[in-house]
Amino acid sequence: MKKSILLITLAIYGLVFCSCQKTVPETVEELKPQAISATAGDPVLLASNGLTIESLNGAITANEISGFKTYMNSQTVNSYGGNNIWVFGGPSSNVEAFGNMYEATGDVAILDRMIYFCDGILSTRNDKATAANGGQKATWTGNIDPIWPSSAKDTVIAQAGIEQGRVLAHMAYCAKLILEHPAIWNTNVGIGDSKGYGATYKARALKYITECNYVIDNWIIPRFVRTSDKLLYFPGAPNTYMANGPAPWNQLVMVTDVMIRLVQCHVLLNNEASRITQYDAIVQANINWFIANFTSVTSAQGSACWRWMYSLTSASLEDCNHFAYDAEGLWMAYNSGRYNIPLLTVTKMANTLFDIVLKNQNADGSYAGRVNGTTGINLAAGFFSLKHEYFYLADIRQDKYFTAANINISSGDAASTGATTARILWLKNRRYLAGDGNVELYQGCDYSGWKASFGSGNFLLSALVANGGVNDDASAIKVPPGMQAVLYSSDNYGGTAVTFTADAACLSASGINDAVSSLKVTTIP
Repeated sequence: MKKSILLITLAIYGLVFCSCQKTVPETVEELKPQAISATAGDPVLLASNGLTIESLNGAITANEISGFKTYMNSQTVNSYGGNNIWVFGGPSSNVEAFGNMYEATGDVAILDRMIYFCDGILSTRNDKATAANGGQKATWTGNIDPIWPSSAKDTVIAQAGIEQGRVLAHMAYCAKLILEHPAIWNTNVGIGDSKGYGATYKARALKYITECNYVIDNWIIPRFVRTSDKLLYFPGAPNTYMANGPAPWNQLVMVTDVMIRLVQCHVLLNNEASRITQYDAIVQANINWFIANFTSVTSAQGSACWRWMYSLTSASLEDCNHFAYDAEGLWMAYNSGRYNIPLLTVTKMANTLFDIVLKNQNADGSYAGRVNGTTGINLAAGFFSLKHEYFYLADIRQDKYFTAANINISSGDAASTGATTARILWLKNRRYLAGDGNVELYQGCDYSGWKASFGSGNFLLSALVANGGVNDDASAIKVPPGMQAVLYSSDNYGGTAVTFTADAACLSASGINDAVSSLKVTTIP
């Protein structure tokens, strides 16, 4: 059976890279990976803004790449780099989006746009930007420090803390991606070098690394890393923000994020061994500290989860706005393979999202605003769309990939934010490379003989044959995480029915070996 490929309507809702309060009255239902749609009532077609998802399974398509590039090419860099735009704003999310898509596609034009944004990051740093563009301001130290102010442009004293780590992490990500592709090292950067940051890709990467290390050496380590135990604490006076207090967990991982990526860069370059040791020690100490302050709980579904507070000394449960950054940071440390983090530790965080937060919906259809499944106000208010950082947890709970993707597709978030679309496509490609795509039937045990592939849908005998199968001749099945297949011994979904939610190398023990005549494939709610 020829599978339908449907394009998502992706209308512009504005650059909002957060769990925005959108008016969605209905509860989001699970959608099928081969029949995805936008918000109910929208036409199913390619929208003018470009963002496209043709399927939630398989390789990234040419249309998806082209659509992403069309939309993201319209995004530009602000002249003022403060007010946390490189931390929480659209430009911050754009850089990560470019990185995800370059990882997935190897398209150098996407890398060039990432470099354009990273050049923008560096040129808007307080000590590099002109006074007319909001730079050259003294911070609470009395110096014109190498920071991106968290304060507004007209603020007299520039405010800044350890959120600077997130800004640096963007540049380190770009450098890491370049270093992972030595074939382009000596090629001139496609967008040129108007700012003098390095003509070739490798030279640009080295510039970003040097500048990241400079900020860490001159801002983060001397002011925020406690010498006795390497933990991240705020200094006292003249600093007034959380003076002498511990870093909130979401801000803590912003520092570990950049150090992890810089370690990876220096490993690729095989240089600065002492810096690698220094950064590894800081990351290890702070990630251990974070994990040590989790409390084990059990969800209503029976899964092992975590509960934690906003910070070491806070009386408030972590809210789901900041939870997203916690999740990204823990996943990044785990995925690096360097910090002895058990898979179970990250799985319990993923379970917290999928089995507690998303299982508790409010009357308006929004999801819980705190990690214990309750909802408050402001940052703890309910949300209708997952922040794009959460998609890393769907890499851990692979059975919830479709759930996460379809929440953001149905809410319209994927239509309006390149970062969300990029995370979905990045994870789709990661699954594809791991062999997780459609349900597949095989002629012989151990996945031998003919192979027939099926996306979501119902398949009569005629469709089974059209997809490459043979009646009463299947002996093995592969079922990707998050999907299920019901095999029937008769055509038209009759006779014996056997459900599979995981691979089976041989159907001999299932009562349906060499007896499949029709099937139904769905995603797991």
